[in-house]
This record gives sequence, C-alpha cells and structure tokens, in this order.
Amino acid sequence: MFDSTNWVGLAAAAVLIIVSLAAVFVGAQWARGPGLPPIAQVQIDPGFTGQHTFGLWTLICENAAAKSAPVRVCRTNARMIVRGSDNTPHLAAGFNVVMMKTQPAPGLMFRLPPTARAADSINFSIDQNTLFKAPLKCSQTECIAQGALPQSAVDQMRAGHVLSVFYTIKDSTQQDRKVRVDQQLHGFRESFDAMARAIAA
Repeated sequence: MFDSTNWVGLAAAAVLIIVSLAAVFVGAQWARGPGLPPIAQVQIDPGFTGQHTFGLWTLICENAAAKSAPVRVCRTNARMIVRGSDNTPHLAAGFNVVMMKTQPAPGLMFRLPPTARAADSINFSIDQNTLFKAPLKCSQTECIAQGALPQSAVDQMRAGHVLSVFYTIKDSTQQDRKVRVDQQLHGFRESFDAMARAIAA
C-alpha cells in the first residue's frame, strides 16, 4: 500500500494546476479506439515550463504557489472522458504522475468521479501485473487517490501498454459494483522521461 504521508503538500500544489471537470459515473469500462496520435519528439531541458503532448500523455510543468517560495511541480497527465446518455462529457478517471523538486520520488494522483466513494481505496495495475493499492479521499465533487509511486510501478508503466484503475461504486440498488477504467500508456515513457529532465533544474 502507498504511504501518502509525504504527499499532502504535493496534493495541494498539484491541484492548483489540474483543470477541474465536473464528474459523474456513467458506465462500467472504457478503452480508447485503435487510432493513436503520434509521439512528437521534442527536447525538454531542465527548468522547462509549459506543456507538451507525447501521444496520449501531456507533460505540464509549472511553479505552483506556496507559503514560503514557489514549488516546482511537473506532472504527466492523461484523462479518460466518457459521454452520458445526453452526450455530455464526464470524467471517468484522470491519471497524473507527479514530480516535485522537493520530493525524492514521483507520486500518483488519480482523479475519479464522486461515485467512487463506496470504498476507501482503489487498485490499479499495468497490463496483467500485480495490483497496487492507493488510499482514496472524496469530496462532494470528486475523489482523489494519491501516494508515493514505487519504482516497480514506474518501471511497469514505462514498459507497459495499458494502465487500469479499479474502484467501487454503489449501483441503483445500493450494492457495491466494481468499475474498471483503462488508459493506454502510449507516450507515457517519453513524457515521464521528459518530466525527469524538466524537474532536474
């Protein structure tokens, strides 16, 4: 299980640079279509600020506000959006791997719809590998799973194909229902490696 003790400050800083979407659950499982965007090659130097998209993952680096001095935060982000019966887009899961200059290792922050509150943790896996667990906290508008990301998970994500997150909702009969959301890792390795270079300044 993840130890999120050292990532409270990370959560506060990273939320400042996450674009909010109102989210409600509307389905059980999603996967992207076969068409994949190209992975554009670009030189990301130490100290990079701004954003750049690598395949399905976007690198974003900013100097987030803090009490004493700005905190340098970079994240690589992907989102799975679904459409409801009224064709309105909803967030099924937001995947963020975050690095801070003040933290020795990357962390995760998964944003989920508020209906994920039926359990106090989520599981995730890469391809068919062993499940990881992360604690979950929810508000009225969203749920967030966060914690330090072990090196084994980083290695699997850099080499893998699909990241899957599993969470629990209450269905219309108030029974627990397991939900799986899949996100392709196309471009994650390039985005993660660029993030490691950018945060080095």
